[in-house]
Amino acid sequence: MQKVPWLEEWRFLNNKTASFLEVFNIHLTNGDSSSHSDFAQSNSDDSEMSTVSPLWIHGNINDYVLPGRDVPSSSIDMKMKVDQAELPSFSDVALNAEKLAYISVIVIITALLIVTSVLIIAAIVTSSSLKNIVGCYMISLCIADLLCGTLITPVSVYSVIDDTWHWQHSELVCRLEAYIELVLLSVVLYIFMWISVDRYIAMMRPSHYEAEQTFNRCKCWVMFTWITALLLCCPVLFSEMQARYDKQAYLCVLDCTKMFPYVVTMAVLVILPSIVCIMYTYNRIFSHLRNPDNLEDGYKGQLQADRSFVTTFFIIVSFLISWVPLLAVTLIEALVKVHFQIPSVHFALVWLAISSGCWKFFVCYLMSSAFRRSLGALFLWNFCDVE
Repeated sequence: MQKVPWLEEWRFLNNKTASFLEVFNIHLTNGDSSSHSDFAQSNSDDSEMSTVSPLWIHGNINDYVLPGRDVPSSSIDMKMKVDQAELPSFSDVALNAEKLAYISVIVIITALLIVTSVLIIAAIVTSSSLKNIVGCYMISLCIADLLCGTLITPVSVYSVIDDTWHWQHSELVCRLEAYIELVLLSVVLYIFMWISVDRYIAMMRPSHYEAEQTFNRCKCWVMFTWITALLLCCPVLFSEMQARYDKQAYLCVLDCTKMFPYVVTMAVLVILPSIVCIMYTYNRIFSHLRNPDNLEDGYKGQLQADRSFVTTFFIIVSFLISWVPLLAVTLIEALVKVHFQIPSVHFALVWLAISSGCWKFFVCYLMSSAFRRSLGALFLWNFCDVE
């Protein structure tokens, strides 16, 4: 007793479930054609048993084939039939591997944003030496990164898995996601500006620093920053502005081409003042650090030993470095009117910019001994470098 090969293939290709009526066994004997004719006769008499009629093909490894189907002449033909049966193909496997790589990058960046932000907040809160004006601003930056890692990047993971979600619920979700992105970016730029102003006052007028830069004033600036950012970005939610889905980066972004006046307004109110202020203040700070004679008497040693000037500067620099490649490519595309059709490169540039919030932790750990001491006390790391 032997199962018919073509029947097993037919059930596999047509996704048929096995049952008692669909299983046939045939006596195959050498040179005995009566068994084949008997099977054909029984198959034609009993139509309820099977709707498939076997055909004998001499000299072929496949003894029976389906009526109306070509005999698979090679493994390539068999692959074509498998593809026609809507089974996974080699191209689908490559596509799944690409999506898996995208998901891995997004998950890693999401985890880094959340973990590093929580560690920085915990280190500042548990350390008396870090509970200062700069620490207050750093907590605000970490809150922005936490919101990015919990509200924006997880949606991108689902976007990679399901390519059609943005067509089903695009209006509300894309508007909300673009709004949160603009708010968080505005907050980060404003906070960097306040940090640069704080360091500028500490360097230029150290005797008046404690009177001018108080915790209450710092909290007021932080509240002003968040409220201003929330209000400036409201038109994305309540006006006719459009948010589009960037299928290469798996993010919903503001459609700058259709709302150029609003983009210019945001650049004038947020980006331009922040960049100009940061460049001016840190230029003056480093010029005074190079010329100690310009510093106020009695504060020279203290200011030269203060590492917060350099630490905050490199935090800002790491943020700018993460965003410069994406901004440069976008500017070139706008000037030459050419869109670079390289999805993987576009994805890498966008998510490099999003990962800009991860570098604060590594900069603080490498350049701040107080931060390392706080982490060592927090996790009881005996091998922590304590100075």
